Amino acid sequence: MRGCFIGRTDPPLTPAGREAAVLKLAQIQVKAIYSSPLRRAVETAAAIRCGVEPVVIDELAEIDFGEWEGLTWQEIEARWPDAACRKVEDWLGETTPGGECWNDFDARIGRALERILAGPRPAAIVAHMVVNAALAARLAGADPKRFHQRYGEIYPVL
Repeated sequence: MRGCFIGRTDPPLTPAGREAAVLKLAQIQVKAIYSSPLRRAVETAAAIRCGVEPVVIDELAEIDFGEWEGLTWQEIEARWPDAACRKVEDWLGETTPGGECWNDFDARIGRALERILAGPRPAAIVAHMVVNAALAARLAGADPKRFHQRYGEIYPVL
């Protein structure tokens, strides 16, 4: 799936991904763990072994890419050249065919963040690239279009 849009696609972690999560996250000490409901996030959250059960927050699910789900950018450009061009010109303003618009997605992330900020801290949030971009925009004023992360990357915010 690497290189594909995998918003709501729900693959499990690979054995290598599970091992990397345990190596990187097992020692984190937090008072709360919040996770997306998608399997890859739930499995990653389980690697945090601090005696706290992860709380699944449905609003932390990745953005829905609609008909672009599971496709590479080259496949998208071939099937939807006009929509792909509009997306490049206005990444947050252009909604993918059958997908979730940025404003609805961002409002959903805002509701999740309100719940998280009302809970104990420090807290860990286990989510996805676009979710984390929206969170970084809300928490640190980062530009969500410029956000990038590697698998298992940790951002100390809460």
